[in-house]
Amino acid sequence: MIRQICLLLLLVPLLSASSPLLMQPPPRFVAPLRIADDPPSFGLNSHVASRYPDPSSMAAPAQMLSDLGVTWVREDFQWHRIEPSPGAWEWTFTDMALQLLHERGIQVLGVLGPSVGWATPEPGDGFDAVSYYPPDPAAFDAYVRAVVERYHPVVQHWEIWNEPDYGIFWQPEPDVAAYTRLLIQTAATIRSIDPHAQVVLGGINPFDTAFLRGVAEHGGWGSFDILAVHPYVDPYGPEEGNLISALDGVRTVLAHYGQKPIWATEVGWASGPGDRDALGMTDAEEQANYLVRSMLILWRAGVERIFWYSFKDDPHNPYGLLRAGWGRGDLRERKPAYTALRTLNYQLAGTKLLSWHTNFDQIPVMYIDRLDAWQRTSQPNGSLRLAPDSPGIAAIEYRFTTRQNDYVVFERQQPLVLPGQPYGLGIWVDGDASGHRLKVWLRDAEGERLQYLVGVVAGPGWQLLTTPLVGSVEATNRLVGSGNQQLDFPVSLEAIVLEDREDRYVGTGSIRIGEIVMITGPEVYDLRLQRGDQTLAVVWAPTGALWPVRCDQIRSLVARDGAAVAINPCVGRFDLYVGSAPRYLTIESNTVP
Repeated sequence: MIRQICLLLLLVPLLSASSPLLMQPPPRFVAPLRIADDPPSFGLNSHVASRYPDPSSMAAPAQMLSDLGVTWVREDFQWHRIEPSPGAWEWTFTDMALQLLHERGIQVLGVLGPSVGWATPEPGDGFDAVSYYPPDPAAFDAYVRAVVERYHPVVQHWEIWNEPDYGIFWQPEPDVAAYTRLLIQTAATIRSIDPHAQVVLGGINPFDTAFLRGVAEHGGWGSFDILAVHPYVDPYGPEEGNLISALDGVRTVLAHYGQKPIWATEVGWASGPGDRDALGMTDAEEQANYLVRSMLILWRAGVERIFWYSFKDDPHNPYGLLRAGWGRGDLRERKPAYTALRTLNYQLAGTKLLSWHTNFDQIPVMYIDRLDAWQRTSQPNGSLRLAPDSPGIAAIEYRFTTRQNDYVVFERQQPLVLPGQPYGLGIWVDGDASGHRLKVWLRDAEGERLQYLVGVVAGPGWQLLTTPLVGSVEATNRLVGSGNQQLDFPVSLEAIVLEDREDRYVGTGSIRIGEIVMITGPEVYDLRLQRGDQTLAVVWAPTGALWPVRCDQIRSLVARDGAAVAINPCVGRFDLYVGSAPRYLTIESNTVP
């Protein structure tokens, strides 16, 4: 799934050579800066009401949340706990959790659902147990009405179900029509009680937009105010999984049906083996690094609020800031991610975004200027044309006519050898806002042909779509050969592929293809924010790099865990080592252009 993400890499130039801090030359391409929330809002899936076992000591986790600096948490209002039998209401846990969070100024996003066994027709459901089968509509409405009437003075945001597009959480399989009916009814009930409440769509997978389009097609677009997504890319890192581009497919849907704010109500990495990573490829230190980097990347991509999953480890799924220990009530063992989130929140409190920099560059490698260099393979779903009045510009005209997986492949007669070992590959595309997927086939030194998703077709207007070439691909994207499922250089470009956005799509259209480029340079990221009368720079480099700085600029340097880092006396310039753990540099504002 990771390589089937929308991978538009949004790159903004470095500071110019005259910048007193950074001396690298600027790259030659620019993308607009997106930002949705100012200052940033980094929250947490807290689960105090639903998982903490003792209401009498619930002040302990509530105070830890406050100490973390979070101003938003996501809490489950689980039906099976609140109404274990029809008409028998149990409010002890939610009352205490809401009171303690409200006292500490923490706002709550409330999740309504899932079902309780007595309210579904499924015979295998336990009477008072949680169920993921769709509930009786009248019973669900009564539960929603009771919860919202009780808590609407302190909860103004309600998320309807969790991941209804995922078969585990809507059984026996996702049903967009049934979910949309539930959404419409629930939104109407909430708004009848609190006209100012905000309805949040149950967190969906942003890498497959079919469910979201289905909600719109079944009349549900006006029944929610905020679109919630769960952009998991683990075990890949935030940059390798191109988390910054996770929303590109979603944005093509929003452009068609109407804009909505986007919240990431879950994102996270486990610190060991779990459901999504059986081998445990991410350790506790990497989890902490990924937390900071993913929060900043999603915020930079325009996500308004971001909720880390989660506060405490689940059994066999160590996504939490705290280890599982002796059970739900054991809050003793904090992981590095705990201090990473606390430091992030305190460092960025009250800041305003100034700029985002990387030191990537693009190197042109090819235009499509000759049709005889390409041949369409056996899929008769389109054609390749040259633009008569625009040298070097080609058009892919597609005809997807079935409700199956339609695509068209254009293969080079002679594969194009990519020089060196680039970080990524990019293609300039003038799209038709279709949301179709542009892919490439690459052949490596071991003879493996690997498929990479370059990006989701947005538009109109020229955009640079890129894919990183680091790391491994899924087995399904190894098309030919055997080996390590990652590129071993030298590498050749063999084909360009356009695939329909979803199997049920039928239609025609055209996109234009411009320059094909390599993305090169050390992978260094630099986010600049205004903090009072100074500038805060958050910098990191996933594989490590030296970053030139001027000694008289930096006022303080803080590590990911909040510890002050000593700066040795120096004169003029020095090379600061930047690694995978983000650092916070306080810089004099008048040195930033």
